[in-house]
Amino acid sequence: MRTIISIFLMFYGVVVSAQINIRYNSPRPGDEIIKQQVEYKDPGRSGKDVIWDFSRLRTINDEYILSYSEPPMEGDSIYILGDNRYKKNKVADNELVIGTEHNTMYYYRLTNDSLLQMGHENPTVRLAYTTPMMPLHFPLNYGQQVGSSYKAKGMYSGTVPMQSEGTIITTADAYGKLILPSGDTLSPVLRVKTEQTIFDIPDKYSYNTDPDNNKGKLLETCRWYSKGYRYPVFETVRNINIADSTAIFSTAFFFPPQDHLYLDTDPENIALLDELWKETENNQNQTDTPDAKIVTLEDYMTCKMYPNPVTTLLNLDYELKQDAKVSFELYSIDGMPVKKISPKNQKAGFYNERIDCSGLYQRNYVLRITANKVFVNEVIIKK
Repeated sequence: MRTIISIFLMFYGVVVSAQINIRYNSPRPGDEIIKQQVEYKDPGRSGKDVIWDFSRLRTINDEYILSYSEPPMEGDSIYILGDNRYKKNKVADNELVIGTEHNTMYYYRLTNDSLLQMGHENPTVRLAYTTPMMPLHFPLNYGQQVGSSYKAKGMYSGTVPMQSEGTIITTADAYGKLILPSGDTLSPVLRVKTEQTIFDIPDKYSYNTDPDNNKGKLLETCRWYSKGYRYPVFETVRNINIADSTAIFSTAFFFPPQDHLYLDTDPENIALLDELWKETENNQNQTDTPDAKIVTLEDYMTCKMYPNPVTTLLNLDYELKQDAKVSFELYSIDGMPVKKISPKNQKAGFYNERIDCSGLYQRNYVLRITANKVFVNEVIIKK
């Protein structure tokens, strides 16, 4: 799997649009994301320049897998979603997709720039949306809102009929900086908030839309998106009783960027990450002193870094081709210093340094090697 290069978005002040669009953010069959279930924390306020600190949340489940797949085929031209059959679209064969997590399959259809949810099923419940629900419309940028009503019909435990209706409203309601449970920081991120009301229908004659209906529920989901990743990097979920605003349950999920396993087959987002990295390097050059420049290690010095990935000690064996002032600095993905070896004036010759990485989190870091204001950055992987 390709190594994911972390980007110094905050450290070098790269300004990136936070728009969600179909090219970079629509679900695709074959993608798999490993989530970590963590304890719930209030998603905070909406608005501009918000700071969300989820850095101290306790992990509940280390490996919670979300995968997307194509629905089964009936012949060469018919897709099957639950009890429904759809003609295969000649222009966009992958417009139908199944998202599977926690023993539940969610059926989606992408049409006219809208992501529609057609139904879901698990060993207990099988539900079809007779009027589909629209959880997302593309593009979506800060301040925009989309909504729809829906109707659902299905079975509970294979024997008990059930019906429900409600509305779903999706709002890109905030952007800012997100501090992840790993301690890393991403910025800018866009938060997308979805509020789905769910009202039971006892029978076809007695549907009650009164918000005081004690059977009414509100499912609130907040997702944080970062450029270069098709899926969210963090998510909170809360189910609320509408009658008295009490929480029925709540949880949260962390999507470690290094565990987004779909990136190897996502050329759009890989290209975006590469573009952001180049932009970061350009900004870096502009903010350094006039006589600083970027060169390869071979132009000034040779350096062997091992092992990489590193578990405990990172060894740096290097040869200076002339006298130089040398320093080594290790940074997290948001540009915060993690380890530093103070600058030393050294004669031309052979040297060795060791950096203790035993207490670091398992993720990517960037090692900056500097000699007389000439520097290079190298990706270091902690395992």
